Amino acid sequence: MKEKPEELTRKNFVLGVLNGILFHFGISFAHPHTVLPVFVSFFTSSKVIIGSVGTLWPFGWSIPQIFVASLTEHWKRRKPIYIMAAVLRSSAWFFLFLLVYLYAGGKASFFLISFLILYGASCLAGGLGGLPFMDIVGKVIATTKRGRFFSLRLFFGGILSVGGGLVVKYILSNPEHFPFPHNYALLFFLTFFWTSLGVFLFICVKEPTQAAAVERRSNFFLYLRKLLGTLRENQNYKRFFWAVIFLNCGIITLPFYVIYGREVLRFPSAMVGIFISAQMIGAVISALFWGFLSDRYGNKLVVRLAGLLGALVPLLIILAAGLHRIANPGFLSEEIFHQLPLAVYIVAFVFIGMNLNGLFIGQTNLLLEIAPVKERATYIGITNTAIGLVTLLPLLGGYIIELTSYTVAFSLSLFLMLVGMFFTFLIVEPRTSRHKLR
Repeated sequence: MKEKPEELTRKNFVLGVLNGILFHFGISFAHPHTVLPVFVSFFTSSKVIIGSVGTLWPFGWSIPQIFVASLTEHWKRRKPIYIMAAVLRSSAWFFLFLLVYLYAGGKASFFLISFLILYGASCLAGGLGGLPFMDIVGKVIATTKRGRFFSLRLFFGGILSVGGGLVVKYILSNPEHFPFPHNYALLFFLTFFWTSLGVFLFICVKEPTQAAAVERRSNFFLYLRKLLGTLRENQNYKRFFWAVIFLNCGIITLPFYVIYGREVLRFPSAMVGIFISAQMIGAVISALFWGFLSDRYGNKLVVRLAGLLGALVPLLIILAAGLHRIANPGFLSEEIFHQLPLAVYIVAFVFIGMNLNGLFIGQTNLLLEIAPVKERATYIGITNTAIGLVTLLPLLGGYIIELTSYTVAFSLSLFLMLVGMFFTFLIVEPRTSRHKLR
């Protein structure tokens, strides 16, 4: 029996929300900004290599999208490439589990190379499926429901991720029950299982057929020329583009906050789980708020407020460092001063969760509104690939830290996000503008 349009719409909405919930829960066991940097730090002291872990995930997710957009610009449906990418990503996580369980006690250099290759394959597969995912969402979720759609994914996924962070803390705090490296192997298996289940649910989403932008695929270099023309001609998109590029530059120091806390401020390794939970709490308490603002007042406001919270993060980290340095029993009790840096650090991770959720909801929905329907995939490809280049910045951040100091890198992160905030004030809200800026 054929499903009614409203039933199909409701089913797609529910499946998409469940997909996001399970994905966020699964990734909380091997988060690229908390768990993975600490894991890699057991095998190398290089800040550049440690920074590359946080870089590979967003870089691999973003970079392939311009090529996928070119390859599929004449396709009416993009679900087949999503399925292929999903199988590749799940397989990579399973082999990561096997690698750590069987070989992590061997030669460090061989293990690191193998780990980065498999993890990179997982991230790249996410990128291959990223554009089809976003295009399908643009087709099946109405404009005024996208804020609710993404906020529900993040809200309930965040609630489960708080529990995931506590599980991480328990596993890493009990080496007698979960010895290294089998503790991390278990975390990677949990990531494989839950993300794979989430992918299966999204495969069940019904993608409608939609007219393609062109009848025949053009040469890739001609396609790039068209992209550059799009960036020059659509003034509102140009302002949006530079705003999200600079706001995402805050990632330059994101992988190093937990390393800084462990190496410089001497927080115990088990606090990694608490930081994950704090970040997830920030994500949870803000998700429905961001969704409400998105659907009710538009996504320009969401992007601007999320950027403000992101700019506060490096300020809080610097404050925690200052409190740590002036710990003095003669000024206040030593116990209080030892707890204050940790408390400030936890607040910073709460803000990280709020910032990442807000930017994701705001910039994703704002892009879907600014982009013309037939050229949606092209706009997504331009934006996400450019953001992918930005995600290389943690490599530069690691180099800056080794050459100068953590404080210099944190200050640079703050400056870049303030530039992004400036550009947000130039964006014209698509819902209130009477005509598109061209």
